[in-house]
Amino acid sequence: MTLSRKIKVSKNDSEVRYANWVKMIIDLISPKNLVFIGGRGTAKSTDIIAERSIKICYDMPRAPFAFVADTYINLMTNIIPAILLGWERKKWFEYKSDSHGHYVVDKAPPDHWPLPYIKTFNYKHTISTMLGNKFFLVSLDRASISAGISVVHHFIDECKFTREDRVSKLFPTLRGDAMLYGNSPYFMGQTFCTDMPNPNDGEHDWILRLEKNMNKEQIIKIIQAALIVNEINIELVNARNNEKKTEKQISNIEKNLERWTNRLRKIRQGSTFFYVVSSFVNADILTINYFKNLFETLDFEDFKSSVLSIKATLEKGSRFYANLKPRHFYYDGYDYNYYDQFGLLDNITQTSRGLKYINHSQPLDVGFDAGNMMSLVIGQEQGKNYRVLKGIYTLTPEWIRELANKFLDFFAPQKNKTINLYFDRAANQYRKANQDLANKLKNAIEIDEKGKNTGWIVLLMSVGQANITHSEEFDFMNELMSGRNKNLPDLLIDAHECKELKSSLEIAPVTKDSRGNIKKVKTSEKLAAHRLPSESTNFSDAFKYLLCRKKYLNIAKQKRILHKISDVKIRG
Repeated sequence: MTLSRKIKVSKNDSEVRYANWVKMIIDLISPKNLVFIGGRGTAKSTDIIAERSIKICYDMPRAPFAFVADTYINLMTNIIPAILLGWERKKWFEYKSDSHGHYVVDKAPPDHWPLPYIKTFNYKHTISTMLGNKFFLVSLDRASISAGISVVHHFIDECKFTREDRVSKLFPTLRGDAMLYGNSPYFMGQTFCTDMPNPNDGEHDWILRLEKNMNKEQIIKIIQAALIVNEINIELVNARNNEKKTEKQISNIEKNLERWTNRLRKIRQGSTFFYVVSSFVNADILTINYFKNLFETLDFEDFKSSVLSIKATLEKGSRFYANLKPRHFYYDGYDYNYYDQFGLLDNITQTSRGLKYINHSQPLDVGFDAGNMMSLVIGQEQGKNYRVLKGIYTLTPEWIRELANKFLDFFAPQKNKTINLYFDRAANQYRKANQDLANKLKNAIEIDEKGKNTGWIVLLMSVGQANITHSEEFDFMNELMSGRNKNLPDLLIDAHECKELKSSLEIAPVTKDSRGNIKKVKTSEKLAAHRLPSESTNFSDAFKYLLCRKKYLNIAKQKRILHKISDVKIRG
């Protein structure tokens, strides 16, 4: 039996689509739970999730579903647009008043469409289909939005960015009515898609453990039964186009199809299909030049994980920021009172207005690291807490002007337009000639590219400050992050708006030189440009300049002096 058998149909009876062999296998198996790890360019959102969600809508009309991601912003700006693009490629179009269509966004469906089985009062940030389905948007940074909802299938994209403990809290939302949907093999199922997670970059690899849930014998039986159903479908299509076939013959084929379809539905119940595939599965579409370009531009370790889907080996060794803990990151940093004004199809503007914890009436502190990657880390001291609110960067050929523009655009809502700029001594070494990078950044922020005054005032806070040694940073950061020094603030970092900084801090290694001095290993700063934001120590250096300020360093140093005095007294 084969999927390539010739079917005698006219052009009006068929629709031609391209599908790679993995997509065909997924469609053939159609499991309850799909766990798919695919390399770059395998069209996980636009092809696999898009078509699978359509198929599940037809199988469970009027049922509620959920699209899930790490943040609501990621859902609105990246995942949902990709899925809707995929729907259009599958000939599912948005319904408009003057045309036919298959779904509506952010509004009630037309009166002639069936309604969901669950009562629906609010259509904001939802998608409704002509089959009566309703898709909710659920994010792991906004737990309250999933409270009380009941769905029968989850679609979870970009799983490598989601924490396992937060995903597990979604399981109670899978509580649909078995009397209505229990006959569907997709009932209470989940669809997971991602590319290969790399723990070295702070990504989450819990999805790899789901392989144990797959019953290989069950999957083989599903494929065998599905191929038989496929053969019967081919036989039925050819019979209907054959004038010599009687109605009784066609009826017998239809009954045989019904028997095998029921058998297939039963064997699909409770199934999990776990599969890992490289980008080469889509080589016919991507072409060899795509892979050649990636091979020449990516580090081989990155190529192995992101293209070949080979599991990364977790690097071992001492971390420079040894006391950095999960408690230093917060995941609820978005103010959704702001973002809820946008519809799913709107051009969403991301600004500081969408940050929950920023104080727009207080100055901003900015740490600046210069180089072929320009990095800004923006924070505020807020009572006992020091919050790191945002990370901004540019890569060559972008430079100071582009970096300043990104800052000005994002922080346009800020009322207090004072910046305390902390930077490396090297960035200020030509201060008298007004050619240093710190002054260039100051000027680019205070005066826009059209020569107009922006209203911002940049104070250069590091003028005259001594060089911060690796040992000094190491001692201070571990003192700060320990939480033991009550005179230092409690560190809190926005895990979503500072995700590159988070990764940079988590993987920065430490070593000792021949004299036993502590050193931060900086070899990562020679990586290819696109890898610098998450994999290099650049962002951690901007973080260093932000926090290793005279005020905090003196507090930490004073404590060390007191400890030494106490030790002398005890010994005496």
